[in-house]
Amino acid sequence: MQDLIQLSEETKKLTILIVEDRADDNEQMKALFSNLFKEVYTARDGEEGLAVYKEKKPDVIATDLIMPNMDGLDMIEAIKNINQHQLIVVVSASDDIEKISKTVALNVTSFIYKPIETQKLIDALSSVVSKIKKQKTIETKAFTVTIPLDMYEEIDQAAKAESISKNAIIIRLVKKYLEDEIG
Repeated sequence: MQDLIQLSEETKKLTILIVEDRADDNEQMKALFSNLFKEVYTARDGEEGLAVYKEKKPDVIATDLIMPNMDGLDMIEAIKNINQHQLIVVVSASDDIEKISKTVALNVTSFIYKPIETQKLIDALSSVVSKIKKQKTIETKAFTVTIPLDMYEEIDQAAKAESISKNAIIIRLVKKYLEDEIG
């Protein structure tokens, strides 16, 4: 239980989309995830799920595979075409090896068999949180700075004089500026 409490501290910062055609399962998952996520969106099939995804851009998607109109597999494929890094957890009772293999090929984050076991849910959510943290770290490592040419030459000379990178000089200048401004 402690694992779930610690995990919910991280998931409470995230949004999730539940795509499940069975009304009872949809409501149960919504009730469960409402305690774990900042915002919970729901859809009843892949077509509606894709529309909600495009509008809300949730951090995580939990979807069934077998649904009317557009099944989960087609929805996953459409979403991965929009955002190949989208985190998707498949929650399904399906034992169709072909469908399961295709979801693996689409690089889903986790696959949980119904009925949902608490430990499997904790493991899947831990994987999601870990991947989101990794993505955030990568996003914060890359930045672009546009500076005037004369300032660039000064930074280049200072970097050569100290045998360090131009990025190190720029970071030092930004830190100094922030210290002077913020105090």
